[in-house]
Amino acid sequence: NRPPSLPLRSVLLMDQGHPHPTPAARLRTLLDDAREASRCEVMPACHDALSARLIERAGFRVAFMSGFAVSASGLALPDAGLISYGEQLSVGQNICAAIDTRRLLVIGDGDTGFGGSGNVRRTIEGYAKAGFAGVSIEDQVYPKRCAYSGGVAVVPREEAVARVRCAIAARDEMRRRSGLDLVLVARTDCRRAEEDLDEVLWRCRAFAALGADVVYAEGLAPDELRRLCVSLGPTVHTMLAQVERPGVTLISQTEAAALGCRLSLFGLTVLSAAVSAMTRALEAMASGGHPSTGVLCDFGELKALVGFDALDAWEEEHQACPAVGQDGAAE
Repeated sequence: NRPPSLPLRSVLLMDQGHPHPTPAARLRTLLDDAREASRCEVMPACHDALSARLIERAGFRVAFMSGFAVSASGLALPDAGLISYGEQLSVGQNICAAIDTRRLLVIGDGDTGFGGSGNVRRTIEGYAKAGFAGVSIEDQVYPKRCAYSGGVAVVPREEAVARVRCAIAARDEMRRRSGLDLVLVARTDCRRAEEDLDEVLWRCRAFAALGADVVYAEGLAPDELRRLCVSLGPTVHTMLAQVERPGVTLISQTEAAALGCRLSLFGLTVLSAAVSAMTRALEAMASGGHPSTGVLCDFGELKALVGFDALDAWEEEHQACPAVGQDGAAE
């Protein structure tokens, strides 16, 4: 007798020796619940462990590790295929280790899978082992570029379908072998590559038919997004992504839900806020002053955020444990 709140996949994993539903199973439940309630989940993007912890503390249920934000914060480089799989995975491991993945579910930006079919498989397995709940795989040429930059190009539709099929096959094989799982977000950038809407709809329907958990088309206007949701039908989960730019009116959470989206990604809001605050603080210091208290985080709050309070409590509880010297003897 399975609990009614758990999807069948969760129960199967529990029967296979996994005592708790995987992050992927919990994300599928969250998406299904959002669909039943005609709700859209706001999904902020994180770029490191600390930003992920702040998103968790703010009460969000799902976040996205943005490749743009990771490349910018970790390398000070543009999102133009310059960051490697290993560098992005390392940040993802730190993010998932810093949060409670039962409370915050994180989707990792898998770009194009970082190469051919073997690279796609490695990306799927690495992201699942890191603790991600999901991964996004897109149809840009490799190396990819930020969708908001020039020169975006996508692979032919046959190759796009083959890439998503490979990612799903790698996920399914991994699930049978190890119980690890990922929600697969299949993304097309063909609108940014100046393809027409019919091509967008064709690719998204093909991705959904392959079994992608979420389908995502970059660069659609609201009326085009509505057409996509209608074309896919109510059982296919869709998402949109937004970046604060001059002249762009953001779609609200309520409006996104009415369009039929289940996830609304704000990919650079957290990073932009951090850069703005750091810039103001440094400008004040460079002019001979000091940042106002409204700009700075309270020191006690900062200590608690990174775990000093928890560490102090742990050390006080276990202070009787003797220190061990290099020779192995208690000091």
